[in-house]
Amino acid sequence: MQYVTGYILPNELDVLLHTDGTERRFEKVYERPIKLYKEFDNSFTIVVKNQDQKKQFVNDASCELQISNEDDALVITKVGAVQDDGSSTATKGHIKFTLTESDMLKLDQTFYHGVLKFTGNDSTVSILYADTRYDAKINFEVVQGTSPEFKASTQLDAFTLIDGEFVTSSVDAEPNRNSNDGLHTAVYYLDNFSGTIKILGTMTEGASYATDSQQAEFFVIDSQEYAEETGRRYVNFTGVFKRVAFAAHHSDSTGAPDSSTVLSGLNKILYRS
Repeated sequence: MQYVTGYILPNELDVLLHTDGTERRFEKVYERPIKLYKEFDNSFTIVVKNQDQKKQFVNDASCELQISNEDDALVITKVGAVQDDGSSTATKGHIKFTLTESDMLKLDQTFYHGVLKFTGNDSTVSILYADTRYDAKINFEVVQGTSPEFKASTQLDAFTLIDGEFVTSSVDAEPNRNSNDGLHTAVYYLDNFSGTIKILGTMTEGASYATDSQQAEFFVIDSQEYAEETGRRYVNFTGVFKRVAFAAHHSDSTGAPDSSTVLSGLNKILYRS
C-alpha cells in the first residue's frame, strides 16, 4: 500500500512596523510570495515586528489589506482579524486575513501585490513593510486549485442566412487543450423546430464558414434531424479541430425567418470544448 503525507502548515508572514527608539536592525531582505488557491478559502497570518525583529502588541490596532493587480488597480480590500489578546506571547503581533472562495473569483491566475494599512491604538495610520528595506508591497501568486476550473459555454444566438442555411460564427475549438479524443458538447434550444442542424469543423486557423470563399475549408462533423422538437437537445462529439461552426436548415415552410439573423424554432446554441 502506498502512503502520501499531507502537511498542515501555518501560513505566516513577518511584516515590519517602524518604531521609534530602535537603533539596531535585523536585516530581512527577502519575502516569499504568498500562494492563493482558487476554489478555496485562503487564510494567512501576518506577524507584526519592529526593526529588531521583536513582536509588537497589536491588540488595540486594526489592519487593512489592499490587493491590486499588475496595473495597480485595486481589486480586493480585506480587514484583518486581530489574534493578539494583549497578553499572550503566542499570538503577540498576530493578525489573520482570510480570502474566501467568493473573493478568489475576482482574481485571475496571475500575480498581485498587496499593501497593509495599519492603524495603531493611538489612531496613527502607518504602512507595514515586507522587509527592512522599506518595501511595502507583499506579493501574491494566484494558482488554480485541485479541481478543474469551470469553463463557461459559448453562446451562439446570431445566425446569417447563406444559401438557404442559417450559419453561426465560427468558434475556437481549443485544439491545444484537447487530445485526439477531446470531448465537445453542443446544446440546441429548440422551440417546435423542424429541420437539420449540422456541426462543421475545420483545421484552418481563423476560417469562417460564414465567408463564401472559406466554406470549402469546413467538413461535416455531425448532422441531426428534428421534427417539431421542443426543449434542449445535446450532442457530444470528439476530435481535434481548429474551429467549429453550426448550420441549420429549416424544413418547415411555416417557420420562415423574420429576418436573415433570426431563425424560428432554434433559439440558441451552447458550445463547450
